[in-house]
Amino acid sequence: MRPQTLQSSLFRPLFQVGMSLGIARARLLEAVGVDEALLARPDVRVPYAALQRVWTLLVEMGGSEPLAVRLAQALEPTHVGLVGYVLVNSPDLRTSLQRYCRIHALLDPRTTWRVLQLPGVMRVELELDPQDAWASRLKHPVEGLLVAMVASGRALSGEDWRPTRVCVTHPRHAASPAVEAFLGVGIEYDASANLVQGDEAAANLPIRHADIELGNLLHARAEAELARVEAHEVRSWRERVEEVLAAQPRTGDLIPADVATRLAVSERTLQRRLREEGVTFAGLEDAVRRDRAFQLLRDGQLPHFEIAFLLGFSDPSAFTRAFRRWSGTTPGQWQVSQAAKP
Repeated sequence: MRPQTLQSSLFRPLFQVGMSLGIARARLLEAVGVDEALLARPDVRVPYAALQRVWTLLVEMGGSEPLAVRLAQALEPTHVGLVGYVLVNSPDLRTSLQRYCRIHALLDPRTTWRVLQLPGVMRVELELDPQDAWASRLKHPVEGLLVAMVASGRALSGEDWRPTRVCVTHPRHAASPAVEAFLGVGIEYDASANLVQGDEAAANLPIRHADIELGNLLHARAEAELARVEAHEVRSWRERVEEVLAAQPRTGDLIPADVATRLAVSERTLQRRLREEGVTFAGLEDAVRRDRAFQLLRDGQLPHFEIAFLLGFSDPSAFTRAFRRWSGTTPGQWQVSQAAKP
């Protein structure tokens, strides 16, 4: 299954575009569906569906405006954290783009970027996931990604370079002339691929004020983080839910909706994923509570009434009944039996 979340920082320039169109910030937050304080945290992942809702709102309110240009003007590489700092500390534009295509999955793991090295040409191709056909239908999101790449290259190099070719798979629209004017080149609409192409001179443009050694270190860190994220994404939903539940000081404090928010999916999606794996939220919560009970009793540092509280039981008798179901004996008898073992 492909990952379903985005880094929250990607919504920052989109909000700037929305507010430039007169859209209230509250309405943009409503479209995202995440609390503003949570959205401001750089480590938060946001459900992918939020991106479609925000872009739909932007196109509804300003579809005749060159939204791609507004997005490019609002975007700064360092706004996206580690990935951005890797780009600004690369030796040249080619290396910066190559690194971006490799580590961009830290921001958006469902969109694929590729750098193709051809004689005298540097081509960057954008491939959307089949689930994201809405982006081509809305036209502006795809153009926004390509134009933002050109604008970022200009900002990094300090040169107003022009691509030699830009292609998009969607039709021409009302804002196309303004987008082409910004790029300095005509766009090939209804093409077979989404791409930006530049010449060798553009590829060799040095990045201004780059700290090459720092960039190498940051790129290595980004690669390590990417490996960690990819390993996390292949874990089962059962493992993810158990991890969230086990991290709480008191078992039972989180309802399914809370856990779904932590995992950046809807509650309905979470429940469906668990059913597909043959487990339920209640069953996982019971398993976490049981394992914690055994551990706390084995440690022998807390009285039973405190253990009952930490496990989320209303009183010690409820804890005793549950423990009988798990082990066939009482907490006290189980502790005695454990102490008797060599």
